[in-house]
Amino acid sequence: MQIHTRLAVTVWVILGLMASEPSVAQSSPGSGTEIGHAESAVPGLHDFDFLVGRWQVHHRKLKHRLVNSHEWIEFEGTLFNQPLMGGYANVDDTVFEVPGGTYRGVAPRSFDAKSAQWSIWWMDSRKPLAPIGPPVIGSFHNGVGMFYANDDTENGKPVRTRFIWSEITPTSCHWEQAESPDGGKTWETDWIQDLKRVQ
Repeated sequence: MQIHTRLAVTVWVILGLMASEPSVAQSSPGSGTEIGHAESAVPGLHDFDFLVGRWQVHHRKLKHRLVNSHEWIEFEGTLFNQPLMGGYANVDDTVFEVPGGTYRGVAPRSFDAKSAQWSIWWMDSRKPLAPIGPPVIGSFHNGVGMFYANDDTENGKPVRTRFIWSEITPTSCHWEQAESPDGGKTWETDWIQDLKRVQ
Protein backbone atom coordinates (compact mmCIF):
# COMPACT_ATOMS: atom_id res chain seq x y z
CA MET A 1 0.00 0.00 0.00
CA GLN A 2 2.84 2.40 0.85
CA ILE A 3 4.47 1.73 -2.53
CA HIS A 4 1.22 2.56 -4.36
CA THR A 5 0.82 5.75 -2.31
CA ARG A 6 4.39 6.84 -3.09
CA LEU A 7 3.87 6.07 -6.76
CA ALA A 8 0.65 8.10 -6.90
CA VAL A 9 2.26 11.07 -5.15
CA THR A 10 5.29 10.91 -7.44
CA VAL A 11 3.04 10.93 -10.51
CA TRP A 12 1.16 14.00 -9.22
CA VAL A 13 4.42 15.83 -8.61
CA ILE A 14 5.85 14.97 -12.02
CA LEU A 15 2.66 16.09 -13.75
CA GLY A 16 2.61 19.29 -11.76
CA LEU A 17 6.23 20.17 -12.40
CA MET A 18 6.00 19.35 -16.12
CA ALA A 19 2.99 21.60 -16.64
CA SER A 20 3.78 24.93 -18.30
CA GLU A 21 2.63 28.28 -16.92
CA PRO A 22 0.08 28.85 -19.71
CA SER A 23 -1.59 25.58 -18.84
CA VAL A 24 -1.90 26.72 -15.23
CA ALA A 25 -3.73 29.83 -16.31
CA GLN A 26 -5.99 27.81 -18.60
CA SER A 27 -6.90 25.31 -15.88
CA SER A 28 -7.20 27.76 -13.04
CA PRO A 29 -10.48 27.74 -11.11
CA GLY A 30 -13.11 29.81 -12.82
CA SER A 31 -11.71 29.34 -16.32
CA GLY A 32 -14.22 26.60 -17.09
CA THR A 33 -11.73 24.51 -19.06
CA GLU A 34 -11.09 21.80 -16.47
CA ILE A 35 -13.89 21.82 -13.90
CA GLY A 36 -17.41 20.84 -14.96
CA HIS A 37 -20.73 21.72 -13.38
CA ALA A 38 -20.89 18.49 -11.35
CA GLU A 39 -17.43 19.04 -9.88
CA SER A 40 -18.13 22.68 -9.08
CA ALA A 41 -20.89 21.52 -6.72
CA VAL A 42 -18.71 19.07 -4.75
CA PRO A 43 -18.39 20.44 -1.17
CA GLY A 44 -14.77 21.13 -0.26
CA LEU A 45 -13.34 20.59 -3.75
CA HIS A 46 -12.47 24.27 -4.18
CA ASP A 47 -11.04 24.85 -0.70
CA PHE A 48 -7.50 25.34 -2.03
CA ASP A 49 -8.43 27.43 -5.07
CA PHE A 50 -7.20 30.51 -3.19
CA LEU A 51 -3.63 29.16 -3.30
CA VAL A 52 -3.26 28.82 -7.09
CA GLY A 53 -0.51 31.12 -8.38
CA ARG A 54 2.81 32.55 -7.25
CA TRP A 55 3.52 33.83 -3.74
CA GLN A 56 6.26 35.54 -1.76
CA VAL A 57 6.56 33.90 1.67
CA HIS A 58 7.97 35.22 4.94
CA HIS A 59 8.88 32.40 7.33
CA ARG A 60 9.34 32.31 11.10
CA LYS A 61 10.56 28.95 12.41
CA LEU A 62 11.54 27.82 15.88
CA LYS A 63 15.21 26.87 16.00
CA HIS A 64 14.41 23.90 18.25
CA ARG A 65 10.99 22.36 18.78
CA LEU A 66 9.36 20.92 21.90
CA VAL A 67 12.12 22.09 24.26
CA ASN A 68 10.44 25.34 25.37
CA SER A 69 12.60 27.31 22.93
CA HIS A 70 11.77 30.94 22.12
CA GLU A 71 14.51 31.46 19.51
CA TRP A 72 13.03 32.02 16.05
CA ILE A 73 14.74 32.00 12.66
CA GLU A 74 13.28 34.30 10.00
CA PHE A 75 13.82 33.91 6.26
CA GLU A 76 12.16 34.47 2.89
CA GLY A 77 10.95 32.14 0.19
CA THR A 78 8.55 31.60 -2.69
CA LEU A 79 5.65 29.24 -3.39
CA PHE A 80 4.11 28.26 -6.72
CA ASN A 81 0.84 26.30 -6.62
CA GLN A 82 -1.08 24.77 -9.49
CA PRO A 83 -4.16 22.52 -9.75
CA LEU A 84 -4.05 18.98 -11.13
CA MET A 85 -6.60 16.26 -11.98
CA GLY A 86 -9.36 18.76 -12.73
CA GLY A 87 -9.04 20.33 -9.30
CA TYR A 88 -9.05 17.07 -7.30
CA ALA A 89 -5.34 17.59 -6.60
CA ASN A 90 -2.85 20.43 -6.47
CA VAL A 91 0.85 20.82 -5.76
CA ASP A 92 3.13 23.44 -4.21
CA ASP A 93 6.71 23.96 -5.38
CA THR A 94 8.34 25.91 -2.56
CA VAL A 95 11.76 27.56 -2.25
CA PHE A 96 13.19 28.16 1.24
CA GLU A 97 15.97 30.76 1.44
CA VAL A 98 17.20 29.69 4.87
CA PRO A 99 20.36 31.11 6.44
CA GLY A 100 23.30 29.14 5.09
CA GLY A 101 21.63 27.86 1.92
CA THR A 102 18.51 27.36 -0.16
CA TYR A 103 16.43 24.22 -0.50
CA ARG A 104 13.13 23.21 -2.11
CA GLY A 105 10.07 21.30 -1.03
CA VAL A 106 7.03 19.89 -2.78
CA ALA A 107 3.60 19.49 -1.16
CA PRO A 108 1.13 17.41 -3.19
CA ARG A 109 -2.51 17.41 -2.07
CA SER A 110 -5.45 15.24 -3.07
CA PHE A 111 -9.16 15.57 -2.34
CA ASP A 112 -11.46 12.71 -1.29
CA ALA A 113 -15.02 13.59 -2.31
CA LYS A 114 -16.53 10.93 -0.02
CA SER A 115 -15.04 12.38 3.18
CA ALA A 116 -14.75 15.96 1.81
CA GLN A 117 -11.19 15.99 3.18
CA TRP A 118 -7.81 16.91 1.77
CA SER A 119 -4.63 14.89 2.30
CA ILE A 120 -1.28 16.72 2.17
CA TRP A 121 2.12 15.02 1.76
CA TRP A 122 5.63 16.46 1.85
CA MET A 123 8.88 15.89 -0.07
CA ASP A 124 12.12 17.69 0.75
CA SER A 125 15.10 18.24 -1.57
CA ARG A 126 17.49 17.83 1.38
CA LYS A 127 16.36 14.21 1.77
CA PRO A 128 15.38 13.09 -1.75
CA LEU A 129 15.43 9.37 -0.88
CA ALA A 130 13.50 9.67 2.38
CA PRO A 131 10.21 7.76 2.47
CA ILE A 132 7.09 9.87 2.12
CA GLY A 133 5.35 9.87 5.47
CA PRO A 134 1.63 9.73 6.12
CA PRO A 135 -0.30 12.85 5.11
CA VAL A 136 -1.90 15.46 7.28
CA ILE A 137 -5.65 15.18 6.67
CA GLY A 138 -8.44 17.67 7.20
CA SER A 139 -10.78 20.28 5.77
CA PHE A 140 -11.91 23.90 5.91
CA HIS A 141 -14.69 25.27 8.11
CA ASN A 142 -15.66 28.95 8.20
CA GLY A 143 -12.60 29.89 6.15
CA VAL A 144 -10.06 28.08 8.34
CA GLY A 145 -8.38 24.84 7.27
CA MET A 146 -7.18 22.40 9.94
CA PHE A 147 -5.18 19.28 9.12
CA TYR A 148 -3.76 16.61 11.45
CA ALA A 149 -1.40 13.64 11.41
CA ASN A 150 0.14 11.29 13.95
CA ASP A 151 3.31 11.07 11.92
CA ASP A 152 6.41 11.93 13.91
CA THR A 153 8.49 11.18 16.98
CA GLU A 154 10.62 13.28 19.29
CA ASN A 155 13.08 11.53 21.63
CA GLY A 156 11.33 8.26 20.88
CA LYS A 157 7.87 9.59 21.79
CA PRO A 158 4.98 10.04 19.33
CA VAL A 159 4.28 13.59 18.15
CA ARG A 160 1.09 14.82 16.50
CA THR A 161 1.28 17.46 13.73
CA ARG A 162 -1.27 20.17 12.92
CA PHE A 163 -1.45 22.57 9.95
CA ILE A 164 -3.73 25.63 10.02
CA TRP A 165 -4.57 27.77 6.97
CA SER A 166 -6.27 31.07 7.89
CA GLU A 167 -6.60 34.82 7.18
CA ILE A 168 -7.31 34.03 3.53
CA THR A 169 -7.82 36.96 1.14
CA PRO A 170 -7.31 37.20 -2.66
CA THR A 171 -3.77 38.52 -2.09
CA SER A 172 -2.62 37.03 1.22
CA CYS A 173 -2.94 34.08 3.58
CA HIS A 174 -1.40 32.62 6.72
CA TRP A 175 -0.12 29.10 7.53
CA GLU A 176 1.05 27.59 10.81
CA GLN A 177 2.51 24.26 11.82
CA ALA A 178 2.29 23.02 15.39
CA GLU A 179 3.34 19.87 17.22
CA SER A 180 1.78 18.11 20.20
CA PRO A 181 3.68 15.61 22.36
CA ASP A 182 0.58 14.72 24.39
CA GLY A 183 -1.95 13.59 21.81
CA GLY A 184 -3.37 17.03 21.09
CA LYS A 185 -3.89 18.33 24.64
CA THR A 186 -1.27 21.06 24.15
CA TRP A 187 0.31 22.46 21.01
CA GLU A 188 3.55 24.29 20.24
CA THR A 189 3.54 26.39 17.06
CA ASP A 190 6.97 25.95 15.49
CA TRP A 191 6.61 27.34 11.95
CA ILE A 192 4.66 30.35 10.65
CA GLN A 193 4.32 31.47 7.04
CA ASP A 194 2.78 34.71 5.81
CA LEU A 195 2.10 34.64 2.07
CA LYS A 196 1.67 37.62 -0.29
CA ARG A 197 0.47 37.03 -3.83
CA VAL A 198 2.88 37.85 -6.65
CA GLN A 199 0.79 36.50 -9.55
